[in-house]
Amino acid sequence: MRAKGLSTVGLLMAMLLLWSCALFQPPILTIGLMPTAGAVNAIVAIAGAGFGSTQGTSVVTFDGVQAQVSAWGDTAITARVPVLPTPNGQRAIVVNVVRDGAVIGTGLFGLQRGVLFETNRDGNSEIYMMNPDGSNPINLTNHPARDNSAAWSPDGTRIAFVTNRDGNAEVYTMNADGSGATNLSQHPDSDTFPVWSPTGTHIAFQTDRESTGPIMSAEPKITIIGFNIEVFVMNDDGTGQTNVSNHLAWDAYPSWSEDGDRIAFESDRDEGGLILLALTIDDLGHEIYAVDIDGDNLTNLSSSPEDDGRPVWSPTDQKIVFVSYRDGNAEIYTMNADGTGQMRMTNTSAANSAPSWSPDGEWITFHSDRDGNTEIYKMTEDGLSTTRLTTSPEWDWGPSWSPGGDAIVFQTSRDGNAEIYRMSPSGASQERLTNDPGWDLHPVWGTPTWLPPA
Repeated sequence: MRAKGLSTVGLLMAMLLLWSCALFQPPILTIGLMPTAGAVNAIVAIAGAGFGSTQGTSVVTFDGVQAQVSAWGDTAITARVPVLPTPNGQRAIVVNVVRDGAVIGTGLFGLQRGVLFETNRDGNSEIYMMNPDGSNPINLTNHPARDNSAAWSPDGTRIAFVTNRDGNAEVYTMNADGSGATNLSQHPDSDTFPVWSPTGTHIAFQTDRESTGPIMSAEPKITIIGFNIEVFVMNDDGTGQTNVSNHLAWDAYPSWSEDGDRIAFESDRDEGGLILLALTIDDLGHEIYAVDIDGDNLTNLSSSPEDDGRPVWSPTDQKIVFVSYRDGNAEIYTMNADGTGQMRMTNTSAANSAPSWSPDGEWITFHSDRDGNTEIYKMTEDGLSTTRLTTSPEWDWGPSWSPGGDAIVFQTSRDGNAEIYRMSPSGASQERLTNDPGWDLHPVWGTPTWLPPA
């Protein structure tokens, strides 16, 4: 009985000790962060107290992911934002300072999807990323070769791009901080125009790897073809490369359906049968086709006697916007995903081109020279209301919506050379983001917009 009593007393004393330790444990410090928001790779200064004079085994984590630390002091730490997903463009994440396995300081950081752009400021074409306000521009590719055509993965952790660093154009991917650059296409011919599937598991691209060289017909209608382009699909690690267009003709500019099951593309295969009369691509008749990602169920969607091209699938999967010359000039059209319900959206004598969708599918942005020079416009998805967004006397080009649809970045030559600007969806608050004597081109915030005009 006595032993039992002592055991009970000892247990009570131990519980009291643990409770008192917990009661008098120092509170977790609220740390200060500068800046309070930014993209992957941003340098963040962390202010507080009691961090320790040296780092030792202490770490800084962003949403549980350990960050690279460049400076550590008892009241100040400098850390780099690690690669984290930004599927919706921005989110609040918890930043912790951890010592001996315990959190001693915590704060909130606004993680943002960075804006990618192409620039020659370093003497050759490189891919840079900057914060959405233009701060912290970083060279991600940093290579003497030409790097371009950047495209965000849907979750914002990886970037596909094209580079000739191996002697020919190849499709590469890299992490959002520029690390881990990997050649995915790995072919001696030219592979370009990478486009991520909405699931992030596949990449479509166009290639001339199956060109057979010049072809001359023995028929009275002499034909010369220099090469053909095909649309391929591969897994996001480069495996499983499959020709889904699979035709002697010119097939290009793939666009994914939102469910990731189908690909729309532009083709000239219906001009003159198997042998095409052409010396240049511009001489060919073009149609819009769609195909399953395994190459099955190929369908001609546009079926017009004039050129139709540059298809872009809507975020809702219900419509495809494209450019058509059936009215004698370049006009914007939409159609249902099965090719029905083709509707003319613009009606001017000027050229209207390069359509793209807002993230919610309610707006279509496009270029038009209807007011004397190339400007950026937007219209409702039914075409009933059109708004001019830019009013510069110089070229304004390549709008790319933020993933959340609350802003648009674009390129302009209004400053004497190509620079990147930002504006609201209404065209207000136009703000210059880059300021360099080099050319800054092709901004990409959400969906890539470096699609050439029709």
